[in-house]
Amino acid sequence: MRKTLVGAALLTLTALTACNAGSEAAKPPAGGAGAGAPMATTPAAAPTTPPAATPPATAPATTRPPATRKPAATPSLSTPSTPRPPASYDPERDLTDLVATTKGLVLERPVDGVRHGNLIVTIINNGPHPVWDMTFIVELPESMSAAGGDWAGCTRLRSTKAGFPAGSKCVKGYLAPGKSRTFRLGVSSPAAKDGDDSLVSRWLVDVWNGEVYSDLDPTDNRRIFSVTRR
Repeated sequence: MRKTLVGAALLTLTALTACNAGSEAAKPPAGGAGAGAPMATTPAAAPTTPPAATPPATAPATTRPPATRKPAATPSLSTPSTPRPPASYDPERDLTDLVATTKGLVLERPVDGVRHGNLIVTIINNGPHPVWDMTFIVELPESMSAAGGDWAGCTRLRSTKAGFPAGSKCVKGYLAPGKSRTFRLGVSSPAAKDGDDSLVSRWLVDVWNGEVYSDLDPTDNRRIFSVTRR
């Protein structure tokens, strides 16, 4: 009998626990839609008139700069281009007369053990015809080397044999009849040698006409000059 009462009590307790759990689950959440008075609904706002559409902005028109007129070409004042050489030569008729002049090589006082100087050479065409391949050679002391000036068109100034002068061949091109051209040939040399290392003391300039024309007076084609040291 006692066991029956205990079992009935346990069964009653279990049923009560289940009922309480079901009641809690059925309650609406606090503050939810089911709690208290029903929620008031906000009436929809009356439709408003949409603002007038703004037309899209247009980019300002691009203004082109006014066209500029180029000034009229100024006539060239430069010398005319070199005329073409004749297709053939007649040694009996195509004559020239080239003259080489120079006052010699002037060397300045040594600066840091080096002397500098200039050889001024002037070539004159006294002949009746132009020369297209005016050429001259220059021989200087062996220790000399080119140092600025009008060496364009010239071979390297150097000695090809020990104890002999340094030489250079300069091809200067066109020279009209009755005209002259002057060239400044800058040189330098160690002051300790200063030209005394050459066995041949023959400093000269020799001009010819490219081995085409016959020269009326070849004796003035060559000038032997001296070296002046300051």
